[in-house]
Amino acid sequence: MLAELKLADVLIKGCAMTISSPEKPRHGPVTINLDDADQDRLASLASAKNSTPHYLMKAAILEYLQKEEARQNFVAAAEASFVHYKETGLHITLDEFDSWVDQVQQDPSAPLPTCHK
Repeated sequence: MLAELKLADVLIKGCAMTISSPEKPRHGPVTINLDDADQDRLASLASAKNSTPHYLMKAAILEYLQKEEARQNFVAAAEASFVHYKETGLHITLDEFDSWVDQVQQDPSAPLPTCHK
């Protein structure tokens, strides 16, 4: 999975970086075309953070991958829940959920409401 990347790299102004994944063969450097203004902004930010453009690009790519994978997992779980609901009819009402949310604020270990038809 992309979240398990061992190394991520990008090629910009001599900064070479490769992306490898356990499921896919290694492909070599990845090139990102930035206009001069964005390259200057990146260099300026890297300098201000006492870092390198390479590090900032790698961090940005890995953060993006993590967020998008989390989003995809959330959507997949929601779709699976809806399929389960259509198959079984089990659910909780909005009022039951709201009540549970109020309880959890007082007691974080409050049990979820029991699903019913």
